Amino acid sequence: MLPFTRRALVVAAVAAAVLGTPGLAQASSPSVQLELCNTRPESGEFEITGRNQHDTRVSSPILIISGGGCRLFANWWWKTSQTVSVAARRGGSLSGVSFTISSAERNGSTVTYPVG
Repeated sequence: MLPFTRRALVVAAVAAAVLGTPGLAQASSPSVQLELCNTRPESGEFEITGRNQHDTRVSSPILIISGGGCRLFANWWWKTSQTVSVAARRGGSLSGVSFTISSAERNGSTVTYPVG
C-alpha cells in the first residue's frame, strides 16, 4: 500500500506543477502583459484601461507601485497595436498618460513602460 501512496503523491505533484504553470493568454489577437515603472520618488496607485486580448475594453485592478519601483500587472493581457491609458494617483493628485503598444511586440511577452 505504501508504494501506491508514494506513486499517487508523485503523480499529483507532477499534475499540479503542469496545471499550475502560467502560459500564454488564450488570445483572439496578439497580446502582452504590462509592467509599469513609477519614475517618481513617491508611491502611487496605478490602473490600466484599454482593449484586452478579446478586444473588450477593460480596466485592471488598482495596484500600488512604490516610488522608483516597477510592478507587473500579471494575468492582464493587452492587445497590441492599441492605445492603453494609465491613471496614477499620488498623494492628492491624479494624472494620466496614454501610449500605444507596438504591433512588433511578441505575443505573450511582457512589456515595460515608465510612467512619470
